Amino acid sequence: MNITNLKIGELFFMRITQEMKLKMVEEYLLKGKSLSHISQAYDNYDVSNIKYNVNLYKKFGSEVFLNREGKIYYRDTKLLAIKRVLEGNESIRSVALDFGLTDPTILQDWIKNYKNKGEAGVQDTYPRKNYVLKDERARNIVDKKLKEENKRLRAEIEYLKKSQSLTQKLEGATNKDKVLIVAGLRKKHKLEHLLDLIKMAPSVYYYNLSVIKNKVNKYQEIEDKIDELYLKNHKKRTALQRDLH
Repeated sequence: MNITNLKIGELFFMRITQEMKLKMVEEYLLKGKSLSHISQAYDNYDVSNIKYNVNLYKKFGSEVFLNREGKIYYRDTKLLAIKRVLEGNESIRSVALDFGLTDPTILQDWIKNYKNKGEAGVQDTYPRKNYVLKDERARNIVDKKLKEENKRLRAEIEYLKKSQSLTQKLEGATNKDKVLIVAGLRKKHKLEHLLDLIKMAPSVYYYNLSVIKNKVNKYQEIEDKIDELYLKNHKKRTALQRDLH
């Protein structure tokens, strides 16, 4: 039997698990052991609690004691149970039994909280592992932010290296210089990081980039025109030479 003991001062108390509750019920219903005998075997566990567990088993089966780790108690369910006791004059045990609570003291705690804080104090209750997952999600958010900041810093370092080699110092860089540097780093770093670094609005960046590209295209057009004229003149000279011969 898997028994957990709890020590308080010099006294030891048996901590009753859900599996142990189910075992007590099975010993009573299936093996015919008396309630007093079972109570004695489990450190004088309250007979009224054994009876409650037996009724719980009869109503919901063994599943009510198993797989409780993911059990969620929703606010609406809590309020309904609380009001049945406070407004409907039903007993805590009978209502707790109807709602499949493995211990009537769970409902007792809900009622106490309701009396102290009102409806606003009644909230959904999640298993501990859900709170652990919540903490883990918070850590992941922090990690993501740190990674993002790390990427921004790497972009800043590389930008500064390039800006120093092109302009000797960042203060002396023109918008054109900055745009050229950023355009060269875009494949490796996020544009928003780079623009934030040089304090330039996206509209200004794209405007300057288009101006640079237009100039490049203009020079290319001139070069293409020169090549075209050269080919025409070359063809004329070739034709003239053929005629002379």
